[in-house]
Amino acid sequence: MDFWRLSAAQADGAACVVCGADFLRSPVDHVAVGRAPDAEEAKVFACKRPCAGVIAEEAERMAREMRELAGPCDDGEASDHTGPESDQTVLGYLMRDLKVLAGAETLLGVADDTAVSKYLLGMAAVHAEAAMMRARWLLAWMEGRR
Repeated sequence: MDFWRLSAAQADGAACVVCGADFLRSPVDHVAVGRAPDAEEAKVFACKRPCAGVIAEEAERMAREMRELAGPCDDGEASDHTGPESDQTVLGYLMRDLKVLAGAETLLGVADDTAVSKYLLGMAAVHAEAAMMRARWLLAWMEGRR
């Protein structure tokens, strides 16, 4: 499922983000499933059945994959960055952190389970801090301070 390519009607909440059903022309039961990836972040909707279930299954699959890629999420992970082997190593870790954050953003938009939301928020906090530290290290390295 491609959450990033929404039609104008889907992004405005007037159509299902999965099947494209027009909510203005047909009385379809629908539920909010997230926010559009734009500056205004309008709510987006999916048909209550079966489309919302499709999104939930996709979100669960993505969460499992992210957990496998990110590994355990503990409080000390963000602060253990003492000395990178090279600027390329730091850049690689930074790119990983940014991918995890992008995935967490998508999943938080559709998560309706408190436990899942808490896990995603914890993971986002750890990777956001790590990304900040790595980006600052790279900036300092690029400016010749390291």
